Amino acid sequence: MKLSKKKVKKAKKMISIIIGLILFVLMLINTYLIVKYNVLPVKYLILYTIIIILIPLFIIYATIFRRPKKSFRCFFNVLEIIYIIVLLIAFIYLNQTFNFLDKFTNGYDYETKNYYVIVAKDSKINKIDGLNNKKIGFAKNTDTSIDKAITELEDKIKYELVEKNTYNELFASLENKEIDAILMIDSLYNLLTEDDEILRSNIKILYQFNIKEKIKEIGKDVNVTEEPFNIYISGIDSYGKVTDKGRSDVNILLSVNPKTHKVLMINIPRDYYVKLSGGINQMDKLTHAGIYGVDVSVGTIENLLDIEINYYVKVNYNAVIRLVDALGGVDVYSEYNFSSADYHYKIVKGYNHVDGKMALDFVRTRKAFVEADRVRGENQQRMIEAIMKKANSPKILVKYGDILEALDGTFTTNVSTEKIMSLVNMQLDKMPTWETKSISLNGTDGSGITYSVPGMELYIMNPDEETINEAKEEIDQMMEFGTFKE
Repeated sequence: MKLSKKKVKKAKKMISIIIGLILFVLMLINTYLIVKYNVLPVKYLILYTIIIILIPLFIIYATIFRRPKKSFRCFFNVLEIIYIIVLLIAFIYLNQTFNFLDKFTNGYDYETKNYYVIVAKDSKINKIDGLNNKKIGFAKNTDTSIDKAITELEDKIKYELVEKNTYNELFASLENKEIDAILMIDSLYNLLTEDDEILRSNIKILYQFNIKEKIKEIGKDVNVTEEPFNIYISGIDSYGKVTDKGRSDVNILLSVNPKTHKVLMINIPRDYYVKLSGGINQMDKLTHAGIYGVDVSVGTIENLLDIEINYYVKVNYNAVIRLVDALGGVDVYSEYNFSSADYHYKIVKGYNHVDGKMALDFVRTRKAFVEADRVRGENQQRMIEAIMKKANSPKILVKYGDILEALDGTFTTNVSTEKIMSLVNMQLDKMPTWETKSISLNGTDGSGITYSVPGMELYIMNPDEETINEAKEEIDQMMEFGTFKE
């Protein structure tokens, strides 16, 4: 049946109204997100208002209320469709970005401690219930959360607690069958077994559970576009959740001056022999500070360098693998020819194109070098620079969604979404070129007793006070004048 001209006109007008409403709603949503998160500088907001608000409003008005001629109506309808597609893509990108940032800047105000219940390899106990009315040993003096773990385990089974002074005593008691199991945090288990194949082959993990602890407030909040600030990057030795407490294998301090657009990058060796903060006040390796929480790592570095750290970013191993793979690999410079740690990739002197696993090996390898930890720290800095360089490429827009998905669950930070977006705003407004300088703290090889593993001498690096003082002077120069030392 043929429709009358009146019905055809009515149908066309209804279609125009629907298209106009879709365009109007998308325009409002995008504008709300851009204003809420302060995405654009003022000069771009004016352009945005003209292109994304005024022109679409004129098109909507013209197609619905002015009844243009057929040729103009078709033209306006095509423009509406183009605007809808553009605004829909913009909405997807904006929404994905802000959901991602909100999740990792506001979603994690806690850290998780994972605990193992360990039995002898030949034990006939195969389930946690089998430890009912049995003896479980623990070392209380080095674990600030052991009481919470004990309480958590008591909800599962009834057992007799046996306290020992050192982990050597614990494992000896397990071997001699004086106790039936050991309760300990996973970080220390990994530390004690990673280079002890005999110990690892004689025990097994029977049960594991975790407890949550709120992160203490860290640092003084500043205006990151106007004031210099320090940000600590902690890379934990874990493939699990980023909320897990673990040894901080990567310890990099960034001193940033947003007015002069300079970044000082300081690598601190993981084995630095330092006094732990957080009420512990005992000598230990810096890497072990992460076992007690990112706030302890921050406080320890603050004491070491006599500074205040404003923010932190905590990442795990998965972050490196996923990010580099999402970027399609990166080109990183090496000062040496060497075979990497885990997968024995061949790295040559000069630039190497690496995928995620190769990148992780590159930043973890240390035993291949005479100056082990120092070289590893320098390689970590080079990897950060390689990632930043690749991320600055315009091609990044094509991989944008993949990158956000890759980073999901791999890092957390106390930098708010608002702070991040204000930095983005500043970058878009001024488009400055950032200058970086990398330095490393140094030290001498040694061995010593650590707070985390009493009764056992471990490799340590005795801090070189001269490099520490140089770093302090560099930070002071950056904070006060926004320049590097000559």
